[in-house]
Amino acid sequence: MRKLGALLGLVVVFMTAPALAGDAEIAALKAVLAPGPAEAGLFNGAFLKAVPPDKLQAVVEPIKTQIGPVVAVEARGGQTYAVETATYEMIADIVLDTDGKIAGLLFHAPVQKNASLDDLLQQMAVAAPQSAYVVLKDGKPIAASTPDKALAVGSAFKLGVLKALKDDIDSGAREWSDVVMLKAEDMSLPSGMLQTWPVGSPLTLHTLATLMISISDNTAADMLLKLVGRDRVEAALGISLALTTRELFILKANRELLSRYVAADAEGARKVLVEVDALPLPDVSKIMTPFTPGAEWHVSPNKLCALMAEVAGLDVTQVNPGVVPKTDWGSVSFKGGSEVGVLSLVTQARGKDGTTYCVAATWNAPQALDEGKAETAYAGVMGKLARGG
Repeated sequence: MRKLGALLGLVVVFMTAPALAGDAEIAALKAVLAPGPAEAGLFNGAFLKAVPPDKLQAVVEPIKTQIGPVVAVEARGGQTYAVETATYEMIADIVLDTDGKIAGLLFHAPVQKNASLDDLLQQMAVAAPQSAYVVLKDGKPIAASTPDKALAVGSAFKLGVLKALKDDIDSGAREWSDVVMLKAEDMSLPSGMLQTWPVGSPLTLHTLATLMISISDNTAADMLLKLVGRDRVEAALGISLALTTRELFILKANRELLSRYVAADAEGARKVLVEVDALPLPDVSKIMTPFTPGAEWHVSPNKLCALMAEVAGLDVTQVNPGVVPKTDWGSVSFKGGSEVGVLSLVTQARGKDGTTYCVAATWNAPQALDEGKAETAYAGVMGKLARGG
């Protein structure tokens, strides 16, 4: 349920800094991606405090090995640049401070230039023992692999929460400006930030929805799920029982309760949750185990695209584009989800020619899966679609 951050790159909070000439950013990117270790002197102190040199090398070296020598770097507008090699294109976002040092850097997943769409879809399909995907063009499928197969999707379930909230807003039952108070019993574990906020903090529904989707804030999701009603989220997702993230974490840390929950029918599972809701949050170290089928949110790619179609017009879905560079598209709406052994990516993107695509893909494995492999193939599919397939 963490925020999708396992892009083949690194993210540092961008500092506010005056934009320097594009030539300086291009030179900095070429220097970082040049053969040999990236020089620490290219980065400012704040960056190196967040990403020490050893961590920096651990991220950058595999990227350089994968993409090969840089042939050219082209400005794409704002902080965004396209890095070209003989076999790959990779989008990078970079910010320099007033001294010309790198203050922020993000490498998006590289896209193979010579791979066909079919090649990339095949790579996507084999990235984990279980996978399912669908590619829609203007609402009609153009590629799919078991698109009705319901796999564990992690935080992508929050699309169902957002759908139920949007219905309330559309009906006039609620307004985005409505305020709710953060309660102690709402607190979940990361991803997110609200778990560190003071109890009693006033939060608008728009703020909660933005945090839930853009940084996958688990506390925000649980607050909204309780507000709109568990039954309505279940109806939106097409599942029999929609856990809160807090409930899932407590189950993962208590194997006896988890076994009883998975073995029970829907009525019995709800009784188990009465016990769960009386327990405190576990330590994070106790939940870093592979997911258990039956104790998750199992949703098909077709359902994920249908949900995204309902909410893609909301601004809260367009803050974080996931693995897709915004510069490739007219608009991008995204939600991802993951836990150990689970990865799900859902993107609805409108091309600059007006064509709309939705790509929903989910991977499950009995242990940690190679998220980089899956994300790279997925980003490649989106890149091919952005360029006409």
